[in-house]
Amino acid sequence: MRLAFAVILSALPWQALAQEVVAETSVDGRAAVLYADGTWEYSQEASGNCQTVARNVEFCGEGLGWESTLPPNADVAATYRYDDRHYGQMIIEELGIKDGLTEDMMLNTVIENAALVIGGSRADIEVMETYWTRVSNQSIRTIVYAFEIDGLDVVYANGIRTSANRTMQLMTFSIGTQYTDRHRDLHAAFLSHIAIVK
Repeated sequence: MRLAFAVILSALPWQALAQEVVAETSVDGRAAVLYADGTWEYSQEASGNCQTVARNVEFCGEGLGWESTLPPNADVAATYRYDDRHYGQMIIEELGIKDGLTEDMMLNTVIENAALVIGGSRADIEVMETYWTRVSNQSIRTIVYAFEIDGLDVVYANGIRTSANRTMQLMTFSIGTQYTDRHRDLHAAFLSHIAIVK
């Protein structure tokens, strides 16, 4: 089953400018974070058991059921496993509203990308609902959609956060054909563990 998800994740054609953390080190005796774009900065004190995912983004859900796993490719900043049926991941792009990436455009793009993954059209992707939710005291829209890939039914809940210079996809996905109450609760929990820090 995990191999199937690795295939699904690696097939998704996400386009990201990597600001994810690639290493942590010491510079002049102080802890520093190295980012995929070759930049670095001194580490900020992470709150509690939080892990730095990207510049100004932390995930505080490890130890609360979410287990960090290796991302399938460099475009995915972080991937987590809750159980054999539920997963979470973050895609963080250093492009935003100033570059023309609006929330509505991103909501359409994730559906188009899902269609590309399965070699189909938008009509092959079932959009189940779109609703408002919260992450780090900010309202974001979550789009829920389902499709079948290689005989496996998958449901995504993809929270889209756009700002002037950054777009984030904060998503959970599950095996199945329905957006269950369990998945909805896990999506809300996943988002509640994401901290966007200044």
